[in-house]
Amino acid sequence: MLMIPIIFLPAIALIVIALWFATKLRQQLRAPWLIAFLCSLAMQLLLLGFRYGYGIEGVLKVQHLSGVLIPPLAYLAFTNPSFSLSVMVHGGVVVVMGVVVFLAPYTADAVLGLITLAYAIGLTLVLLRNGDNVFAWAPLRYTAALRLGLYGAVAALILSGTTDAIITADFWIADGSRTSAIAAMASLGGVVLLATCIAVFACFDFAKPSNSSLDVDKAFVQRLDAEIAQKGLFRDPDLTISRLSKRLALPARDISQAVNRSTGLNMSQYINNMRIKAVCEILESTEVSVTAAMLEAGFYTKSNFNREFRRVMGQTPTDWRNALK
Repeated sequence: MLMIPIIFLPAIALIVIALWFATKLRQQLRAPWLIAFLCSLAMQLLLLGFRYGYGIEGVLKVQHLSGVLIPPLAYLAFTNPSFSLSVMVHGGVVVVMGVVVFLAPYTADAVLGLITLAYAIGLTLVLLRNGDNVFAWAPLRYTAALRLGLYGAVAALILSGTTDAIITADFWIADGSRTSAIAAMASLGGVVLLATCIAVFACFDFAKPSNSSLDVDKAFVQRLDAEIAQKGLFRDPDLTISRLSKRLALPARDISQAVNRSTGLNMSQYINNMRIKAVCEILESTEVSVTAAMLEAGFYTKSNFNREFRRVMGQTPTDWRNALK
């Protein structure tokens, strides 16, 4: 009777979650990198099952090449950038691993471990530096689930990188005699980690709010718009949700949830929309430079301003102003 390795079960669960993101949540949460990351994890688990469950050693090279996709895809999954030249730079690790696998295969585990741990450190630093702003691309109601996923991804990368380092040491010290046992223990730990994350993830409520609550939220946000515009609070470049909460004497949680449910925007996008509107008014009614208008409206970095202006207006500020003329 053919036995199915237990590691296939979380792989199937990951594929189901990826399909759910790609179909049910496609309109609410566009996350192609996250879908690719989940698929890469599932593929790696299936390869581990074929190798250690059925003894198919021929998948080792494929395992190394597919394994090196996981760290950069983890990074891209939770930062969710648009496809650009900077994103293509992450493909360099795949090229490096390809060279290593075919020219120096005995170092593959060590190289893969270093790459994996480097990305784990990178993701941790991004989270520490930006907090939940890492998820500015996603509607607010998904932040808690994405934060859980990021913690799980960092833990998985640390486990994987550490395992590769231990396997490398085992080959140097004991000619790989304990590799199967090490991989089995790591796989078990990975399965437990994934099962825990999936179980907690299943408890999140992703349902859309009812029409009646949306009406309440819209009324709340209309009052919020008037208050922020009247007091010019959006012009503060250091404005945070907590500072806004204190200035308006409103609970921060109520503000962020109402804005998200009513507009589909997170707080950063919501405030930046106001700033962009102010910039357009300045550019339309005065001859000041784009940079001066940007600073007056509350932006303090050109890169963020240009990105947000294009998101809202669909073109660069210079092109928009030229179109007016």
